[in-house]
Amino acid sequence: MKGRKTFCVLTAPFLHHTLEYGLDSIAANGFDSVELWGASPHFCVDDYTPSERAARIRQIRRLLSERGLHMAVFHPEQCRQYPVNIASPSEYIRKNSMRVMEMYLEDTAAFGSDRMVLAPGWEYVDDQREENVKRAAESVQILAEKAETLGITLIMEEMDETATLFARDLSHLARIIKEAGSKQVKAGLDLALARRRGEGIADYTDTFGQIGHVRLSWPDGMPGKHDAAAWEEAALVRDQWYEKLSACGYDGVISLSLWGADYYVNPDEALRRAAEWI
Repeated sequence: MKGRKTFCVLTAPFLHHTLEYGLDSIAANGFDSVELWGASPHFCVDDYTPSERAARIRQIRRLLSERGLHMAVFHPEQCRQYPVNIASPSEYIRKNSMRVMEMYLEDTAAFGSDRMVLAPGWEYVDDQREENVKRAAESVQILAEKAETLGITLIMEEMDETATLFARDLSHLARIIKEAGSKQVKAGLDLALARRRGEGIADYTDTFGQIGHVRLSWPDGMPGKHDAAAWEEAALVRDQWYEKLSACGYDGVISLSLWGADYYVNPDEALRRAAEWI
């Protein structure tokens, strides 16, 4: 489990660049796959008519092919920027959110990918209720049924509390996946987040049996900044996790996720340094 071919690159840090520019950078740095962040201006269902959306999918597939890339994972934005909440108590918001996510499932298949990242929606911090969890799990179950018809695996990960309380730690993620009750839903492992929370590979394999996807997410400017502490943290993650992933039988890709506004001005430099580190 070594080398750049083990990794796919999240396109989010190229938010303020054209997708063509981002794909050029990803290919030039020796990677062969991407995790497309489904957000404007690169790709968002609300930006197109149905015919324009289909044309944009064909265009993105061509852009990938021309650079020797493929889409390993589709990651539609559904937490921070858009009013998408599949767990909403508002019937209108929930119904519209489900419609959007069903379209994104269709897009995942059209992109030629078999993995889509799904968030469970969110609830108010000051209004946490059992019925909210049930509603979120029911929505995941409905989407999983559609995913199965399309041959798509839904990836659900632990997430920061600011994004959702339903997957704020391993136990909450395990509950929402169990409640959904579908073999189409697999647990994703964020290496850096799990390490900060004191969780290990064994915790995931004991809880879920197998890991559906793996992410190496560097927040707060890592590794784009010339910060020795940041690189020490990255090295610790690498040394402590990668061989263990191989040992537990994981043979999928690892999403290299350079989250945060610190990357927007010069994502090339951050990606180059990450590629050299790999």
